[in-house]
Amino acid sequence: MVIKKRIVERSFVMRLVVLAFLMSLSTGAFGEISDNRLRVLLNICDAAQKSADLGTVRNIASQIQSTKLPENEQLAASFEKCLYTAFGETTKKPNVNQLIEEVENTYSKLEAVCRALLRVGPEVAIAHPICKPVLTKP
Repeated sequence: MVIKKRIVERSFVMRLVVLAFLMSLSTGAFGEISDNRLRVLLNICDAAQKSADLGTVRNIASQIQSTKLPENEQLAASFEKCLYTAFGETTKKPNVNQLIEEVENTYSKLEAVCRALLRVGPEVAIAHPICKPVLTKP
């Protein structure tokens, strides 16, 4: 019974691999992946992960790795899981808006510290190479 189950699983995975291969031939090598194709590839990757077929997972991950992260949260989670399973820890691109917010918060803190330094030691604050432009900005 266990052997028959493994044969069925391998057969299913092989069908998925063939399907993925055919899909990779059907589109341009440099074109953006359509949402439907990405959804199919992620379904194949998910099935390959469940059957511990790392070769298929890596194949699918290599096809999607240059694609931008999908906006759909469920697809995005599946996308990241596929890449993580194939390649391990991935470097996630930082969110621009979050970085801008962090820069603004950091600048506000810096400005507050420089103003505190100005109250305690005005000569030092004005001469300090970091606080000087912060304190003298228009």
